[in-house]
Amino acid sequence: MNLPGSKYLRFLKFRQALVPDFRPLSFPGLKPLFFSVLFGFAVLLSLSACQHSTKDLGYNYGLLSYDSLENKAYLTTVNSLMDTQEIGPRTAVNFNGFILAQKDSRYFVMDQEQKAFVAYQIGEKGIRAVAKISMKDIPWEPYMSWVNWVNPHTILIGTVNHHKFNYLEIDLDAMKINRQGRLNVPETALENNYVGVSGQLVNHKLFVSYTFQKGMMREHIVPCEDTMYMAQFSYPELELQNTAMDDRTTWPGSYAILAPNSMVFQDQVYVLGQPGGRTGNRKGTPSSILKIDTKKNIFDPAYNFQIADGSQEEAYTLQNLGDGLALTSVVSLNKVHSFENYMINRVANYVLLDLKNQKRTKLDLPDVQLEWIFNTIWDDDFAYISVYQQDGNSQIWQYNRKDATLKKGLLIKGAIFRINRLKN
Repeated sequence: MNLPGSKYLRFLKFRQALVPDFRPLSFPGLKPLFFSVLFGFAVLLSLSACQHSTKDLGYNYGLLSYDSLENKAYLTTVNSLMDTQEIGPRTAVNFNGFILAQKDSRYFVMDQEQKAFVAYQIGEKGIRAVAKISMKDIPWEPYMSWVNWVNPHTILIGTVNHHKFNYLEIDLDAMKINRQGRLNVPETALENNYVGVSGQLVNHKLFVSYTFQKGMMREHIVPCEDTMYMAQFSYPELELQNTAMDDRTTWPGSYAILAPNSMVFQDQVYVLGQPGGRTGNRKGTPSSILKIDTKKNIFDPAYNFQIADGSQEEAYTLQNLGDGLALTSVVSLNKVHSFENYMINRVANYVLLDLKNQKRTKLDLPDVQLEWIFNTIWDDDFAYISVYQQDGNSQIWQYNRKDATLKKGLLIKGAIFRINRLKN
């Protein structure tokens, strides 16, 4: 994770190099660097916790947050997301890179500067690096990557680098690379780039979703193609088995390691298609959720859950809330007049999606900025959503899946950008 100070400045230079139109932005009452840092943090976090043979910290959840007044990031440990009496220690966080996986009290970070995959252990005395794998000669592009769990101790990383798809499988317990190689996704014209990539593993199959765009997606100028594509591979062989396309929507999510854009429910893959990446998108194209039939290896022609019409609204991110429910951020386009509006204004609201019945419900929550973060978690009966407020605090809301009610929980100083389960 890129923190304020010298490590944050290194990230800022890295992000400016990647995004030509990026510049630090300010919020009323907050330090000017807030969004830049928060965006950097959002990039870093990808997956839910799994069991790991590390010391139990004694708390159920970890809340990662950014305190704009102190210009620092913290991990706050809690036993309950509703009871203020069960808040534990607040520990400074100083990772430097992109977190690709998290297991209990250990985080696994792709460090761009060291060109290494680093395991960090959170303990009673803070956070320290405990193991490292060299990534010097292994291709990886942060804005064109995704991560899947193979089993409780192995992850499969997919990435697009220099116009080619690659994979990397890592054993997190042994901290070693099991294998690496190419994914033979069908090639496109040299002037095109693959964009909006994501992948899901289901029943020994890997489903990779993507589309094409002339120029880089971070340039926010050229619209993407009007079609979503899918390539299906066998697992563990990772041999191409089938391809499919669908022109009902396009751009399968965006920035998969920043925030989720697809999910698995009842062994089916649900993929959010958007008009494109904020500005420079294909105007008028609806935001729709398509379902990949994992038995037939095609997009299900009977399923098209349109959640924004493209002319008045756009939808971004797809957070799993359990039991076929998901959370998305819907942007009202009458509030958007420039790229900066997406970045700094409260142009979005949270909408609950019922994937089984194809119903959408706007939640009675405050409007929010369009953020790429992992700010939800769920259990058997409840889902929890963090909402960053204008007063600089984050409010946890509990959604009761049985009676569809909302209830306030913890209030945490700063902007929560990730909720983790520290133990199962």
